[in-house]
Amino acid sequence: MSLHKWLAVLACSISLCVAQTDTNKPSEPESIGVFFYLEPATQALKELPKEEYKRHRGTGWASVTDSVKVSGPVSTFHITSSDKATFVFKATGEAAQRAKLYRFTVKDGWREYEIGTWKRRDFLPNTGLPLTLAQFGSSSYKVTTQAPLEPGEYALTMGPSVYTLSVSAPASASNPANAPAK
Repeated sequence: MSLHKWLAVLACSISLCVAQTDTNKPSEPESIGVFFYLEPATQALKELPKEEYKRHRGTGWASVTDSVKVSGPVSTFHITSSDKATFVFKATGEAAQRAKLYRFTVKDGWREYEIGTWKRRDFLPNTGLPLTLAQFGSSSYKVTTQAPLEPGEYALTMGPSVYTLSVSAPASASNPANAPAK
């Protein structure tokens, strides 16, 4: 094979590999502040449901607790707990720093998480679950949980909107029929 033909074949192969790499990366979100779950197997972005909420203020003997309440016991979006979860959203750098993940407490048909507690003049904020923030694309970010999520109900927020998800146990853990024999 001549050198020119060999170089042409090599150039075509390289461009094909680059094109495949670009198509495997999920596209960036278009709407600012909307959270998406990054499906680990397919790398597809799945939009989390935005839920209406109420702010609630509970008073105690020496403290006042602010919280967020969402109606219904479970989210319509479900994932299985297996590894760290990754969520993608579009935001400016400063706003991206405000992304928080909270675990709901479920009771009486509501899901609720604390924003923080006032004790006299001191406010003790709920910092949420630990997340790692990284650039995802040119105008989007990803947050990854630092540990696998336990089964339960969760909320992602960056401010005035609440996005929810439900985490269930893997099939083998929740179904004793699939458990290994002792």
